[in-house]
Amino acid sequence: MQFPYPRLREQQKELMNDVRNAVDNSKHLLVDAPTGSGKTIGVLYPCIEYAIENDKNIFFLTSRHSQHKMAIETLQKLMETRVNVTDIIGKKWLCSYESDKMDNSVFSNFCESMVKNNHCVFLSATREKNDLKELAAKTLAKLRQNISHAEEFKAYAGSKFCAYELLMEAAKNSNVIVGDYFHIFSPVGKGFLKRINKDIEDSIIIVDEAHNLPARIRDRLSSKLSLRTIRFAFDEAEEFGYNEIGDQLKQLQNVFNELKKRLDEQEMFITKNDLLDQIPGDLKQLIEDFRQAGSDVLKEKRRSSIDNIASFLDNWQGQDIGYARILSADDKEVMVFYNCLDPSIISKSIIDQSHSTILMSGTLHPMEMYSDILGFEKQRTVYKSYSSPFPRENRLNIIVDNITTLYKERNEETFRNIAQLIRNCSEHISGNAAIFFPSYELMRRTINATGILKKEMIIESQNMSKKEKTDLYHDFASYADKGGAVLFAVIAGSFSEGIDLPGELLNGVVVIGLPLERPTKNTEALIDYYQHLFSKGQEYGYTYPAMIKVIQAAGRCIRTENDRGVCIFADKRYLWNTYRRLLPLNMKVTSNPVDMLIRFFSK
Repeated sequence: MQFPYPRLREQQKELMNDVRNAVDNSKHLLVDAPTGSGKTIGVLYPCIEYAIENDKNIFFLTSRHSQHKMAIETLQKLMETRVNVTDIIGKKWLCSYESDKMDNSVFSNFCESMVKNNHCVFLSATREKNDLKELAAKTLAKLRQNISHAEEFKAYAGSKFCAYELLMEAAKNSNVIVGDYFHIFSPVGKGFLKRINKDIEDSIIIVDEAHNLPARIRDRLSSKLSLRTIRFAFDEAEEFGYNEIGDQLKQLQNVFNELKKRLDEQEMFITKNDLLDQIPGDLKQLIEDFRQAGSDVLKEKRRSSIDNIASFLDNWQGQDIGYARILSADDKEVMVFYNCLDPSIISKSIIDQSHSTILMSGTLHPMEMYSDILGFEKQRTVYKSYSSPFPRENRLNIIVDNITTLYKERNEETFRNIAQLIRNCSEHISGNAAIFFPSYELMRRTINATGILKKEMIIESQNMSKKEKTDLYHDFASYADKGGAVLFAVIAGSFSEGIDLPGELLNGVVVIGLPLERPTKNTEALIDYYQHLFSKGQEYGYTYPAMIKVIQAAGRCIRTENDRGVCIFADKRYLWNTYRRLLPLNMKVTSNPVDMLIRFFSK
């Protein structure tokens, strides 16, 4: 194989050797390497080389569609190799029924009902029983002439065919599959592998941006039910004439109201039987009745609250170990949560069975935490941290020590001080700057105090569509050669992870405060669980996840070896050893960074 770039960095050469040693010996490898250091090609190249020689499959898993595109662009540079590549994203994003407006569980139920009742015109045009129809097969053959992103598949074929089914067929004949985490690390993973005729034992799993994996698995294994959903379900029952279902839903509504009476505060832990013992009749029959009614609703509509309730009640019967059951209520709503605490429930067996599993990220620190909580076998696991290939003088790291977003210290003066810092930084950071906040509420209050800046203000909002996010990104990038703009966004959102803003597209990042989780019952349960397992509850459940988000946000600034930029951490708590030891070593501390910024950008 020919390496597709003219120059191989020393850190990349070291990484490639480590990856090759890992797959040669069926070891697992955890890779902590700075953003922009060439991890993707550094891991893929030796894995593909090994897979060709030993008839193995590669699953390259990402958490965002933008990362799919980066992986595909890298693989396109290796087109001369003897590999077939398929990129596949979540089924709902490939569906032509406006499914992107549905949440995952709603879409899953909708799709299942459409297929079961032979109502999907796209599937009918694609398959005849288990085989592709002639026109669909010809379309697939044409698409497979090039390595394409899944969205390109949909754009070309989605108006006539089920793009997901075409990609599943393509995956059968591929030895490199770019997918989402849940294609492997979820309850549907076994079914996915079976459909594409792949064995986990013959597979190398590469997890990109792997710091996201534990939370994504937890989310996938969690479920919730609200009184609001029960009300919607009751409306469905009335509309479709299901009187008996309506009576059962009234009883379930009464159960929720009775549970609420037990609350002394906003949240409390409950047990499985606290809910089940109050549901009258045969629970199995109740779930079957709800499933049938929900299926009938989905024949006419694209979502069913009745079906969602059936799914929740089915999940609620699951195991207790590794989960928290929580009741939450306020004046308007009552909710019951069945939250997963332990991602190793899914990940451990997959990692154990795989030929090799490689986690990589620019913020995979501390690596022992990921090894612990995902269930890596210590004897098979290698940890490697790689130094930055970029000149240290190209990055200025500053802690601002006279600001904090500590809840007890939030007042109007706090927001005026933060606003003044933003005005100073945006004015003296050359070109584009990004300001990241722990929450939309903090961002809103700060913007109100900031007023109008000299540069254009571009603001992320909640619940933006995929197109709106893309447009905002391009809008912000366009100001790089127009004097610059200031992006206001939230930490752990779409703009603090998974996007590239190299060169002059972003010259400075300001992280306001610390994105610590609110002290909820779920946070308490997570801390207690990891304290019991590893004696590191506070670190694994609270401190480290927050700092990983911070480092990810700061990492948007330096993407290539020629980039120069400033990263400002605005909160006095960053000086506390709990957080300071997780930040870069070469930090400067000040109450007013203006002079430092002027000197840095005048060089």
